Formats: sequence, structure tokens, C-alpha cells
Amino acid sequence: MKKHIQLAKLYRSGLFYGYGIAVDGELLEQQIDTNIISEANKMPSITARFRLKEQQAENPIIIDLDQHETE
Repeated sequence: MKKHIQLAKLYRSGLFYGYGIAVDGELLEQQIDTNIISEANKMPSITARFRLKEQQAENPIIIDLDQHETE
């Protein structure tokens, strides 16, 4: 099952704080920053940076893209 990202507007104490990436209405953890790029005649894009914890960097999961192409 594919999950789709959502652009999240972040507020703190009622003031706009920035943007983030969410899935199913939940902000993804460990985001460092996001950069939204908009160019004339193109759809905007977003680049997000995440901080990896030691366990995440040392024990990554394996996803076989060949098995996910038909979904």
C-alpha cells in the first residue's frame, strides 16, 4: 500500500512556523528543514532533510522495487 505525502503548514502559539511533510495527517519525525522550490510553468517541489538516528543508519530496511511496480 502506497502512502502519499502531504504538505503541512506548521503553527506554534498561533503563529506560522514553517512547512513540513506529513503522512496520513501525522508530521514525519526528525525533519531538520524543508525547502520549497517554485518555478514558472512548473509544479512546485519540496526538498526535506531528516536526521537519522544511529539505529536507523545501521539497520535499514530493504524494499525490492521490482515487487512494488505493479501496485
